[in-house]
Amino acid sequence: MIDQRKKYSIDYSNYQGIVDRDIFRKILLDLGKIEKEIVFLGVDSISSSGGNLFKEKFPHRVFDFGIAEPNMIAAAAGFAILNKIPIASLYGFLITRVAEQIRNDVCYNNLNVKIYSNTTSFDLPTAGVTHHGLEDISFLRCFPNITIIQPASPLEAIIASYKAILDFKGPVYLRLTRDMSEEIYKEEDLKFEIGKANILKEGEDITFIATGRTVHLAKRTAVTLEKKGISVRLINMHTLKPIDEQVIIKSAIETKGIITIEDSNINGGLGSAVCQIVCEKSPTIVKMVGVSKNKFSVIAPSSQKLWEYFGITEENLIKITKEILCKARLN
Repeated sequence: MIDQRKKYSIDYSNYQGIVDRDIFRKILLDLGKIEKEIVFLGVDSISSSGGNLFKEKFPHRVFDFGIAEPNMIAAAAGFAILNKIPIASLYGFLITRVAEQIRNDVCYNNLNVKIYSNTTSFDLPTAGVTHHGLEDISFLRCFPNITIIQPASPLEAIIASYKAILDFKGPVYLRLTRDMSEEIYKEEDLKFEIGKANILKEGEDITFIATGRTVHLAKRTAVTLEKKGISVRLINMHTLKPIDEQVIIKSAIETKGIITIEDSNINGGLGSAVCQIVCEKSPTIVKMVGVSKNKFSVIAPSSQKLWEYFGITEENLIKITKEILCKARLN
């Protein structure tokens, strides 16, 4: 529900040169200046989760719960009941630990709690499977009332955070990443509406629907395919719940197939969401690229190596595109 409490304008020039985790540090500080009801909750990681600047400016509005993540979510629900705007920060892999509190305390009561993570997916590649946050979207998509947003770039992270925290009333999961430096928008072209996907490029042959960091991979692959004479429709699905059904149905009708691209588990993730809609409304070929194959991840020196391990690569996208178009021609 849109419930804009404060009038504000975003001065993007204040964010020039700020990338990766420093983006949310600056966003949080600026939001705290605009809205005095914001409180920041952390779990033994106030600084690494982006709350250090906010803590320096507003120390009385920061609460550290040590390693008691479920307690933090329960407390966030209490803050929301008191008409505060709690931002509860934790790493993505910990969503599975606090799922019960998110479901029962936050979502069941439809409380205005903002759950934020700037460390998700393979952001901690050398830490192994315990610290790879791949199931968070799958868990949270099942819960009524919650909105799930995954920005793809610094500018989108800024506007998404402002809208999700200041304008939108209700549970929100903001899924960011430590690697957020590559931009896809110009400031004058930036549009963001919760629940409405952004079509970055029109195309007639195949549709790429990507989210978060994978939008950049999809964009690079689209450029390569265009050089081969294949027209790609590129969609940035920044809101995973509620998902933009209309843009999916339109693409299913107008192109020969859809490929979903994500850096989380396709079981319950973006791929599953798209397949559910396509199967019900407009059947077409859908191939899912992401974490799959019913296997755990592994320790790796970089997130790029883990993307390669699961086939989240330009080569695989090109291969799947050609398979879909070949099958479409045969039909």
